[in-house]
Amino acid sequence: MEIKSILTSNFDVCYVCGRPRQQFHHIIGAAYRKKSEKYGLIVPICEQCHREVHDSPDQNLNKKLKADAESKFLMIYSFDTWMSAFHKNYL
Repeated sequence: MEIKSILTSNFDVCYVCGRPRQQFHHIIGAAYRKKSEKYGLIVPICEQCHREVHDSPDQNLNKKLKADAESKFLMIYSFDTWMSAFHKNYL
């Protein structure tokens, strides 16, 4: 898979904290994983931040990443395209 991201061009460091990248995170995951790839909603991430995204009880980091992704998406595509693809507004 060729990694592309509309959120960053630096794949060497974690998008969240700046530590070295260890993984990639699909911002809208599960059933929308392929659409995240299609639209570049992927960020480089370190293992610690990736755990926080998935395991944090308050989900603040997960919500922030989704809002960041939607904001950037809307600079390129329309809100209707976002809703058609992801069916939820995170802003």
